Amino acid sequence: MNRGFLLGAVVAAGAVMLIPGVAQAVGRAGRPLARAAMRTGTAAYDGFRRAGAEAWEHMEDIAAEIREETERERHAEAAAAAAGGDTAAGEGPATKAHAGPAPGTPTEPAGDD
Repeated sequence: MNRGFLLGAVVAAGAVMLIPGVAQAVGRAGRPLARAAMRTGTAAYDGFRRAGAEAWEHMEDIAAEIREETERERHAEAAAAAAGGDTAAGEGPATKAHAGPAPGTPTEPAGDD
């Protein structure tokens, strides 16, 4: 919240309280208004807390899925490396280059006609 606005609101509220009779009226109405404001604030806090807890749970689920996928990939790579044995350094079974032209490239050299 803007500090200037907050200061202006406090000064205005203080000035209004100096008017005779206003302080008594605010005092009588103040408690129910404060209770209503606190009730609304509490309800909003509970709603935000629930929403935050659900969002946190979803993020934990996603993180657990990512950890599980990473472990599966590591185990698959380790098994492939153990099974491959004599592959060239840096080229595991999953990283070998494709033999032949790349998809979408012409298979015959272009000639000058």
